[in-house]
Amino acid sequence: GVSAILYVQIASLAGALIGGILADRWMSKTTRGRILTSALGMAMFLPALFSVGNAGSLTVAIIGLIVFGFGWGFFDCNNMPILCQIARPEWRATGYGLMNLASISCGGFGDVAFGALRDRHVPLNIIFGAFAGIALLSIFIVLLIKPQASTETRQP
Repeated sequence: GVSAILYVQIASLAGALIGGILADRWMSKTTRGRILTSALGMAMFLPALFSVGNAGSLTVAIIGLIVFGFGWGFFDCNNMPILCQIARPEWRATGYGLMNLASISCGGFGDVAFGALRDRHVPLNIIFGAFAGIALLSIFIVLLIKPQASTETRQP
């Protein structure tokens, strides 16, 4: 129980702090800095998910959870700033609400799918590999975002 949550949460906090600083610095070079930081965080999910699914020991699983949490911090701290780059101010709260709805829905359906696959005796490495595939698809989707340079200061 503690190993499944504690390491991810601490790493997420560190990832959010470092990912936020990195994104802000990257933004001085390109308007896609936040997008690239978010994609980098999601790229950390891939080896993390494989290592957790294939862990031969608790230590390997914990290292994977730490990498996952760190990447999650990079991804999570940039969601609203990216939304602010692409959405008009009067639609940002609605956009963030929809993003949260999608996130919690995917998380809930993912839990149901995980349980159903385990009930069918699907090996953990296959399940975590499938989740890594979804994360890979997500990276490509995030990289399709094309912000306009003036969107942050744009008025309604």
